[in-house]
Order: sequence, then structure tokens, then C-alpha cells
Amino acid sequence: MRSTDTGPDTTSGELTIVGHRGAMTHALENTLASFQRAEQLGCQELELDLRRSADDRLVVIHDATLDRLAADEDGRGLGPVADRTLEELQQVPLRDGHRLHTFEEVCAATTANLEVEIKDPAVVPLLAGFLETRPEVVRRMRLTSFHADALVQARELLPQIPRGMIVHRLPVTEKHPEGLDALLERTGASALLCGWEGLTAEAVAAQHAAGRRVHGWPLRTAEQMAHAVVIGVDGTTVDDPQAAFEWYRQVLAAQG
Repeated sequence: MRSTDTGPDTTSGELTIVGHRGAMTHALENTLASFQRAEQLGCQELELDLRRSADDRLVVIHDATLDRLAADEDGRGLGPVADRTLEELQQVPLRDGHRLHTFEEVCAATTANLEVEIKDPAVVPLLAGFLETRPEVVRRMRLTSFHADALVQARELLPQIPRGMIVHRLPVTEKHPEGLDALLERTGASALLCGWEGLTAEAVAAQHAAGRRVHGWPLRTAEQMAHAVVIGVDGTTVDDPQAAFEWYRQVLAAQG
């Protein structure tokens, strides 16, 4: 029996395959093309990264700078995204003819549920303002972060949106001395998103018993898919949805 929460439910008892920054093996990550391709491939949930621009616009990008995504040297070395206005950022050509997108653009261009990772805690109050008049977006969302303080702030400003705590591995005491249970209680997390190291069937079962969902990440091989099914996670984040869905079908077929 898989655990449930108050957030968007896409599992129907099956593994939720979440498009990591869209379908980033098929199109440049965190672009409309990548998100739409992930939807075309069957993803009912999309993971994206949220930062702020200098003029307090919500922009969808993983890194703190444009350097890795820029089409040429002119777009590199411009400094943090947070120090540039949206107009300045969108004037920078990205690889394969893309440009930076706002969260508003992504919401309008997609229909899947959204796993929104807060990369910069300063995003939370801006996001709260953005969502005040957008209940249709709220219903599609789960907020996630590596930053516990961002989730604590979201718990106060956006209590209607479920939260997921991201950790690299179990146990968590090296980074979070309070321990996993206290961390999840403090953030009010209804989901744990955990790297594969230390994530066992027993750990998943313990979170299910507490009423939380568990996602394992990242999933990049058929062997990891088989492991995900065996330990009973509720979902996983994938770079290549097309391959991931095929691996999932193969695992289910092998189980009979």
C-alpha cells in the first residue's frame, strides 16, 4: 500500500515517473520544449527549479548562473541570475535556440503536476504573491527543497501546498544533526525525496507508516528502476522519460 498526501496525486498505486527538468535528454533542461516533451512521453509530473531575478521575477533555472546553458561565451561570466533583470536574462541566447523562461510561462504551457524545487529561499515570498490569484496552479504543485529553512518559510506562507524535503542520502545527520524524523516534522514535509544511498525498503516503509510519500532520485538505469520497484518508492525523477517508462514496463512484465 503506497502512502498518500494532500498534494497532487498521479500514482493511482503505480510509480510516478517525474520528468527531471522536463525531458532533459531530449531537449535543453528547464525549457518549454523540455517540459512539453516530457508530457508527450507520458509524464504526469514535472520537476523544475525556481530562482529569482534582480527585479523579483520567478525564473526557471537550476544553476545560479547562465554559464552552463549559454549558447556562447558572450552569455557566460555574467554573474548570478539574481543580479540580472528578467529582460537582461532573456536576451541571453541559450543552447539550441532556447531562452530562459519564467515560472508563469511554464505554468501556462503545461498541464502536468509540478514539483517545484526552491533553489533560493528568497523565492518563497515572491511565489506566495504570484499564487494569490492562481488557485489552478496551486492545485498542481508540490514544493521541494534541499533548504529546510525554505520549507519552513513555505509552511508559513503557503500552507496549502504540500512540501517535500530533498536529501542526498540516508542517514541525514551529517548535514541535519537533528535527524530525519525531526527534520521532516520541522518542515511539515509530506514527502521525502532521497538519493539512493541508504534508501532501503525498511526506510520507505517507515515513511509510509508516517503518512509520507517517498521518491528516489536520480533514476538513470534499468537497474535503478528495478531497485525502485523492489523497495517500494512512490515515485522517481528521471532525465529520460522515454527510457524510464520502458524500463518500468519491463520490470512489471518480469514480475508477472
